Amino acid sequence: MKKITIKRLLLISSFFASFIFSAIIRAEQTSTHVPIWHKLSLTLEGPHTSELATPNPFTEYRLDATFTSPTNKQYTVPGYYAADANTAQTHATAGNKWQVLFSPNELGKWRYTLSFVKGRNIASVPLNTVTNEQSAGFFDKQTGEFNVTAATKSSSSKDFKNKGKLEYVNKPYLQFNGSKEYFLKAGANSPEVLLGFSGFDATPTKRNYQAHIKHWQNSDPTWQTINTETDNSIHQSSKGIIGLINYLASLNINAYYFLTMNAYGDGDQVWPWLSKTQTTRYDVSKLAQWDIVFSHMQQKGIMTHFVMSETENESLFEWNESQLKNDFAVSRKIYYRELFARFGYHLATTWNIGEENGWQDPSGDDKQQKANTTKQRKQFADYFQSLTYYPEHIVIHNGPSLDYHIYDEPNDNILGYPAYTGASLQGELKTNTTYSDVLKYRQLTQSNPHPWVITMDEAYIYEYANNVDTWRKSNVWASFMAGGAGIEFYLGGGGDLTEQDLTPYKNYYLAMTNAVAFFQKYVPFTKLTPTPELTKTGWALSDNSLFYLFYFSNASQAQVTLPKACYTLDWFNPRTNNYINGKRFCVNTATSTQLATPPNTPNNDWVYLISLSAK
Repeated sequence: MKKITIKRLLLISSFFASFIFSAIIRAEQTSTHVPIWHKLSLTLEGPHTSELATPNPFTEYRLDATFTSPTNKQYTVPGYYAADANTAQTHATAGNKWQVLFSPNELGKWRYTLSFVKGRNIASVPLNTVTNEQSAGFFDKQTGEFNVTAATKSSSSKDFKNKGKLEYVNKPYLQFNGSKEYFLKAGANSPEVLLGFSGFDATPTKRNYQAHIKHWQNSDPTWQTINTETDNSIHQSSKGIIGLINYLASLNINAYYFLTMNAYGDGDQVWPWLSKTQTTRYDVSKLAQWDIVFSHMQQKGIMTHFVMSETENESLFEWNESQLKNDFAVSRKIYYRELFARFGYHLATTWNIGEENGWQDPSGDDKQQKANTTKQRKQFADYFQSLTYYPEHIVIHNGPSLDYHIYDEPNDNILGYPAYTGASLQGELKTNTTYSDVLKYRQLTQSNPHPWVITMDEAYIYEYANNVDTWRKSNVWASFMAGGAGIEFYLGGGGDLTEQDLTPYKNYYLAMTNAVAFFQKYVPFTKLTPTPELTKTGWALSDNSLFYLFYFSNASQAQVTLPKACYTLDWFNPRTNNYINGKRFCVNTATSTQLATPPNTPNNDWVYLISLSAK
């Protein structure tokens, strides 16, 4: 039995519960106080419709709210159709609720004005564009106000609400608007089919993350789901995926890269629609269940890295809609809008236009797998950026591994394009090119008025390979020492699609999180730049004046070139996470200097922190 039928059967049994809940939602809507950086939900009563109705509620209506801050800054936020506004639990396919979600960034009195219009494919029209749209009535042009107050610190120190919105600030590192802390990423990239989870409505998989159910806690969220893979029963099933998030958070992982759509691709189980062919008909309950997980990730200090397509479906929308006659499908625009409207209120996000984008398929597939062009990559990013209201982080991922043509093909690339704020690189574990690859794009974009945030998001690792030393030396530290803003752990060799237990990879995660903790505690990394000319036997970051950071894979070969002066030397052991106070030394020559060896294991990797010593 299909999901739509099951959900209709549930509507009768959930009618009274939904009616009571809607009263609570209306009370929330009219509340006059919202803590700063917390979610404001405007839940509105509009036309009663459904996921399969005509007119299509996802294409033929457009809801926007324009918020005006106490300092008269305006933010136009897209809204969406929400069925009964409790559909994660009720599985409703129909209702009259429409929502706008927003996280305000200033204290004081705010005002808002609603726009609710209708017209053919009106939802695909960019925000603030003059059209022949018609008022849809109901709450169109409604106004309101609310007060934003100081927030009580969350009990979880990792909760992004304690830090504010993570934003692109025209620098090579992202920064939290509230705390002003800069962000370094230690992320998980496997399974990238995270959302292919049996606990979500109408998701054709048996993946349940059984090994992580024990990591679920009593205070954690849960929901009911319809199990279409077995007997269409209703059951509580959130524990596996929530437990997985808890496990990663316990290791201080602070980002997760996942596909929001892999139709016809790896796994072929994840999409936001009722089916993979209904690309303008959204599954409201599934999306609401996704958002429960995303909210939990944000509370646990894990950035949501939304990867919106992959190479196997780069042209899915354009093929379905016009057999590739148009290079930017209406359904793609709707897709971007739906994702951002429902999840754009989250505070720490990366929006990735596509994984392995531009990969020319050797089979010659000229349908949904046809590679996007540079023109399309720019169009897609421009359109997505038009939906945003804060300085969002928008990237794209290259493919295959080590093929960076989308960034640097002569006269046909996106390097430094202003709608993008960074590069999501794919490399290889064993090639020892992570440092040079990250350094190349860090340096190329730093000379641009729009510097990019560079991260190594997929250093391909073969399943079960015991390569923690190579991972730490040639990938994790290579990325950070090249001026990269982060790295993510990806499990290849098929493991990305099959692995449900992440505990065997603990040491890979700790290699990243220990490095991030070190940089955050000891290194003024935003003031440093890669300075490879200072050493031929390792890697260097410095301000060329007061502070120098060196990494050597073999500390017995720690040779550097420093200005004549006296310095203080400390060591950090990246294998044990120990910081060791060192000694004072002086450089009296302009030639290469052999630095003192660390107190133990000198033939292994060590980090040297060198500061100009007071006279």
